[in-house]
Amino acid sequence: MMNRSFIFTFVTTGLLAGLLLTWQFLSKAPLELNFPSDEVKAKEDLLKSYLDEQSYLQSKIVSLRKDVETAQNKIETRTETANFSLLEDLKKEMGLTELSGPGLEITLDDGHLLTRAEKTDINDTNLVQASDLRDVVNLLNAARADAISINDQRVVANSPISSVGTTILVNNSHIAPPFVISAIGDTDMMLQRLLNKNLLSDIYDRRAKSNISFEIAKKSGITIGIYNGDLKSNYLNLVKK
Repeated sequence: MMNRSFIFTFVTTGLLAGLLLTWQFLSKAPLELNFPSDEVKAKEDLLKSYLDEQSYLQSKIVSLRKDVETAQNKIETRTETANFSLLEDLKKEMGLTELSGPGLEITLDDGHLLTRAEKTDINDTNLVQASDLRDVVNLLNAARADAISINDQRVVANSPISSVGTTILVNNSHIAPPFVISAIGDTDMMLQRLLNKNLLSDIYDRRAKSNISFEIAKKSGITIGIYNGDLKSNYLNLVKK
């Protein structure tokens, strides 16, 4: 009788302990978000956090480059004029110098009464494509533009102009329509290229059908800021002398 009583007590104690542990585990388990609205809110918060961080880092880059420029100005008197002039030319070619002067302002925009966020077809003829922006930028470069920007994003030789779905990225930064391309340089030469419908046949054809808008304006004064993206050096090698 004692053995049976002992076994019964032991089994009962074990069951109670198991139930207690199970209750504690379940009470600490996090609740899952099963509602689509919760998932959308989480994605929106994540995207906002990413864009805020990206804007902060870009402004930090601009600030640091201005500090570098200030330091270079302080040593200008100690540097040979020829070497300093060469440095300024290199900075200009790399987009690290703010430029001002006469130029063109080209505006590309989606079709009227169109919300890009509601579209899912990346090849919709009513939407401005990343390829449209690349075509215009290539023409401006061929016309020897001194500086180019798209929605205040400075475009340099290695600037990516791409798309993710219906979202367009310049220097890996999201830009929204209308897309304003600013260019400083020989306005007559640039205008001659842009008005050649054979060079931009697709854009002119879609504009004629009122799918998109495409406008060009001469400006007596345009200011284009410095490049605020990454400066990669994948193809630079150290030369030892």
